[in-house]
Amino acid sequence: MRNHYLATLLLDWLSQRYETSFALSDADGLIATDGARRLAVSIAPLWEDDASWDERLRAAEQHLAALDLPGACLLWVPPRATVPIDEPDASYFAQRVRTAAEQLAPGASVEVKFPVTIKLAKLREEGGYASVTGGLSRWWTRVTENVQGTFAVDSTTLHRLTSDGMAREELWPMIGRLSNGIDVGQSAEFEIDEAWTLQRLPENAHPGVALVGAPPSVLPDDGILVRRMARKRLATANEALASLDVDLRAVAFIGAYEYAEVETASGTVKAIDPSLYSRLQVVSLLVDGEAKPIFAPATL
Repeated sequence: MRNHYLATLLLDWLSQRYETSFALSDADGLIATDGARRLAVSIAPLWEDDASWDERLRAAEQHLAALDLPGACLLWVPPRATVPIDEPDASYFAQRVRTAAEQLAPGASVEVKFPVTIKLAKLREEGGYASVTGGLSRWWTRVTENVQGTFAVDSTTLHRLTSDGMAREELWPMIGRLSNGIDVGQSAEFEIDEAWTLQRLPENAHPGVALVGAPPSVLPDDGILVRRMARKRLATANEALASLDVDLRAVAFIGAYEYAEVETASGTVKAIDPSLYSRLQVVSLLVDGEAKPIFAPATL
């Protein structure tokens, strides 16, 4: 189901880009047609296979499936995050996802919010600097701009901050106000929301739910891993797709990044041996609910 949903995401992007209408044929696996052409799709995660992680994702999917979410839904697990499968956390997690899914129309997406606790500690009276670890580290300069003194921010419980720019901007002065009431050697805790991307696929997708994301041990910025896995996945895809009676062949990599705009896999893939993708018409990256072209022709 997961690969079918990811292929559907790719096909929806291809159909919009090339003004056609590709649809999967269940009988043929990951083979799609638009009536005039046959397209074979290979789904290729940019991390090593992990049987225990896949089993955890399947357990969470079964829990969510029992709640009868509307349509076909994909939930993107942020980098370094895990998925709860033990009670009571599993039911709490599932209910959060269900509540978010109820408002989704076909083709739409929303963020599922999970509250997490952040710790702010004051180290010195002097300076105007914040050392930030965890999910807020990407915005350490924004935190620094709003504090007086030297602070340490522990946000390791946060794996993905909302993509809503206005909501982000409200956070920095709030941290600044909180920091004003902390003495040297003291700390304070506050809650913010972790935000996971949930999307509903087009109406023609088979109803269900799938989770997609890398094991928590995978580092999103590990360029060596991405390069090695891209070569490995392209070689496997070429072997699998070469003998198929199709007009077009496509590989869709799955990236482990918080947001599509921060991915670095596209540049890595373009830099590897060109012969690995010379027989492929389309190479793309699926990340955080979006499809991004790496190689794609002007026309089919």
